Amino acid sequence: MGQALCIVLINPFVLFAQETSPSGHDAFLEKVEEQTFRYFEKEVNPYNGLVRDSAPNQEGTSSAPASVGTVGFALSVYPVAVERGWMNRAKALALTVRTLEFFLRQAPGHNGFFYHFLNFETGERVNQSELSSIDTALLLAGALFAAEYFDDVKVRELTRELYERVDFPWMMNRGKTFAMGWTPESGFLRSRWDVLSEGLLLYVLAIGSPAHPVPSESWREMMRPAGSYRDYRLIQMPPLFTHQYPQIWLDLREKNDGLADYFQNSVNATHANRAFCIDQASRFAGYGPDVWGLSASDGPSGYRAYGAPPGWSVLDDGTVSPAACGGSIVFTPAESIACMDHIYETYGNKVWGRYGFSDAMNLGKNWFSPLALGIDEGALLLMIENYRTGLLWKTLGRSEPVQKALEKIGFRKGTMALPWPDPPEYRAPFIAQGIRVDALLRDWPSGGGAIVMTPAANSESGDFGDGKSVAATVRFAWNSKYLYFVAKVTDEDVVVKRIGKSIWRDDLLEIFVDPEGDGLFWNDPRDFQLGFRPRKEDMGTAVWSWFQGGEDPTSNGRILAESYTDEKGYIVEGAIRWDFLGITPRAGEAVRLTPAIHAINRKNMDGKMVWFFRNEEKLFRFVLGKVILEAPQDGPKG
Repeated sequence: MGQALCIVLINPFVLFAQETSPSGHDAFLEKVEEQTFRYFEKEVNPYNGLVRDSAPNQEGTSSAPASVGTVGFALSVYPVAVERGWMNRAKALALTVRTLEFFLRQAPGHNGFFYHFLNFETGERVNQSELSSIDTALLLAGALFAAEYFDDVKVRELTRELYERVDFPWMMNRGKTFAMGWTPESGFLRSRWDVLSEGLLLYVLAIGSPAHPVPSESWREMMRPAGSYRDYRLIQMPPLFTHQYPQIWLDLREKNDGLADYFQNSVNATHANRAFCIDQASRFAGYGPDVWGLSASDGPSGYRAYGAPPGWSVLDDGTVSPAACGGSIVFTPAESIACMDHIYETYGNKVWGRYGFSDAMNLGKNWFSPLALGIDEGALLLMIENYRTGLLWKTLGRSEPVQKALEKIGFRKGTMALPWPDPPEYRAPFIAQGIRVDALLRDWPSGGGAIVMTPAANSESGDFGDGKSVAATVRFAWNSKYLYFVAKVTDEDVVVKRIGKSIWRDDLLEIFVDPEGDGLFWNDPRDFQLGFRPRKEDMGTAVWSWFQGGEDPTSNGRILAESYTDEKGYIVEGAIRWDFLGITPRAGEAVRLTPAIHAINRKNMDGKMVWFFRNEEKLFRFVLGKVILEAPQDGPKG
């Protein structure tokens, strides 16, 4: 495949390759696309348009149910097949119409949303699957693209009716972000699309809805936790598919919304994913510059959401997906083509079959997935087409609802750097005589500042509902023996019932400490994750130190802690010995630490607020805030 390339610069982030020879990379990409198309040609029910979620890639028949998300990809694949000459236009148009009519007239759903999995033959709901907000969005994206491409009166009318039926505000369940789903058995799922992810597509379609739109302000309710790996800075979301799916249809190149340039963010995320695989080559066989791509995929133990740092949901066991590296071709053209080419040439029929690339492989375990997965097949094919012609971007870019949504959100031309604020600082007063730890707060100096945490400003994860009932103020002080702290938490439903290492599941205060100032490394015994959970039965406090193997840090006076709880919330007051932390305190110096508040209730709240906690440079390395130790008011420093 190694022909010379003539590179044409389209914008600062994407290089589209024009081949000097038909036997160059373009021929290889054509082969990948066409072979992948066969999945949607063979695994579709021609009578209702449903497409199977997965199928064997070598031989055999599939018994898998249909996936609504896969149907959305299929509706986009058919126009590509028409353009490439693999499918007759009349046949593609007829299949598109049958698919849309089935979803409008027969497919089970509620308030315009559809169940994740349907019986391939009958279309009935299977496995008690949820009404899926994101899979419905994928279906709509495919329908809108098909409507623009075919420019057919029937397709446009069916798509309009399908779109207008979706009651987007209902799926927000009286919150500011979307629920991931709903079931008739248990109602709305607790999980929400509250962090920037593939849910970006859902928000654009909902804001642009002609019948049931959501406020454009909901766009800003998605959390955008920044992090870095090596020197790649990005809004962290470890699996690559989360970056790919929205931008299959949305052309976000050279655009920003005042918060981020999401295309460049995905470029950085893909480079970080590849860099992590290179760095892990000594741990996992085969990893390297041309074998990479961690994303949700089939794996030796089943379907898993693999991903690379930065971020919490990093999962890595040596499994890579050709669709993950290939599906990022618009973000990293040279690297993605080299990855696909290397895997194809090196592993041949072990990973290549009737539907193109199999879903994943794990070389260390000598495991090659026997399956092709519809959503991964679709993403790979469509991203390659965008790289080659920009077909989906150009076509859906004409959609009036999409145009209006991007305008309402505030997208404008031009790129922007990802905001990268300095860690915050708090000044801790020196109290020579110390503070009595009794939760009565009698010895704290009047006035002075406090670290204020609210769900709106400090959410790290989870769901706080309307966020009105939870807030916290945290203060620190010091003398030569102790670091003192107090947290006052407003919480109308304090849940405290667990013991030992499981107290993190309750309402509690956490304090993270990085004594050496080189970054907190998760589970490193030189760093600290300390938990303080109030006790309702008395004024005591359950304390745990996770990185130190669960030892009791309250023994021998290393940590003192008391609490007070009532119907309005709780107070935790405490003191931590400097020698326990391995710190020699000096006035004027900064101690790297961060307080965090975990808040739950018996209904639907389960969230975490953090002062400052940014994953930077390495796997599970976190940069914390700064507590400046103020000098005594009288006398020399030190």
